Amino acid sequence: MCVADPATEKAPLRKLSGHDFYRDVLGSPKYVVAPMVDRSELAWRTLSRRYGTQLVYTPMINARIFALNPSPKHRDKFFDITHAEEGGPSDRPLIVQFCANDPHQLLASAHAIHHHCDAIDLNLGCPQEIARSGHYGSFLQDEWDLIYKLVNTLHTHLKIPVTAKFRVFSLDRKNCLLRSDA
Repeated sequence: MCVADPATEKAPLRKLSGHDFYRDVLGSPKYVVAPMVDRSELAWRTLSRRYGTQLVYTPMINARIFALNPSPKHRDKFFDITHAEEGGPSDRPLIVQFCANDPHQLLASAHAIHHHCDAIDLNLGCPQEIARSGHYGSFLQDEWDLIYKLVNTLHTHLKIPVTAKFRVFSLDRKNCLLRSDA
């Protein structure tokens, strides 16, 4: 019978959140480059860091596409782990952003890269037509149960924090957008 020795057994690391995460893991960054379409790839992140950015995000990665094709060749198009180009020491602190509408696909995608970043971010703010047709981004904002499942699934199963980017609409503006189909 094998019994663990309490003197040599390490206590599990506590997942930091809130200000502890901001201060201890991210280093209290003042200059942050948020995720931008076609502007958050590794070269841009490296250049941004050279000029003082302290925290960067990846471009939005579609969790469904990432999860359904697990080949390294395919995934490296979005986040290159194979060649150690992304998520290495010079690319930290780093938050990887996903869009998703399926908790299982989101978790599978996050599991594939969580050792190469400091947090996973769920995009709930993308207002583009592709987000409407793909049913993600700001088009999930009225689906509170789904949002809860997405965030809670990551929070429960990952050892790194989860954040969410969202778009804030005034009720009048949101109703106007919904009515005008804009």
